Amino acid sequence: MLKNANVVGQNVVKFRHQAGWTQEVLAGKMQLLGCYITRDIIAQIETRRSTVNDERVMFFARVFGVEIGRLFPQNFGNKSPCDCRKQISVI
Repeated sequence: MLKNANVVGQNVVKFRHQAGWTQEVLAGKMQLLGCYITRDIIAQIETRRSTVNDERVMFFARVFGVEIGRLFPQNFGNKSPCDCRKQISVI
């Protein structure tokens, strides 16, 4: 199982709680928009054990009514390329 597999999970939790939704409700709303996702997948994303592709990021932004950039941590764009390379592991 992956750890720290995405950077948006914490904000997905934040926006879901602000909306007063359960993971099940969020999954249903995203499914109505055309996104295949389940409560289990949302749980994996929120705990950062699952990656999130760009399409799902767009669906999260739509369902929460926020700009895509708000799903990412505030300091996400401030890292230099060298900082990012340190976080990449070689297989």
